Amino acid sequence: MRQRDLSKFRTRLVEERDRIMKSLRRHETTIQSAEEGEGRAHSNHIADQGTDEFNQEQLIKLTQSEGRYLYRIEDALKRIEDSTYGLCELCNEQIGLERLEALPYTRMCIACAETEDKKRG
Repeated sequence: MRQRDLSKFRTRLVEERDRIMKSLRRHETTIQSAEEGEGRAHSNHIADQGTDEFNQEQLIKLTQSEGRYLYRIEDALKRIEDSTYGLCELCNEQIGLERLEALPYTRMCIACAETEDKKRG
């Protein structure tokens, strides 16, 4: 991979990492506030309490999903540093630039990713 392309992907991944980390900090603050009773409905109405619980669960799921995404981004940045970025982890062939443009954190080429998806069923 050309150095210019590598630099572009590094910049994009760092910007995305920073965005996700900021989002996770916001979620953490919201979750802590809710656990301390702030932001919850002051009514004793069961529907309000149910809505609060549902919203809390959705925020926790979103936070978990963003955490997994952050892990993939961090992993891609490590691969840039150790010069393995852009190589498929299964077949060791170059991952197409179009695929990397769409999924800059990907570890597999399209063919290997499709094979893995078929294995999972």
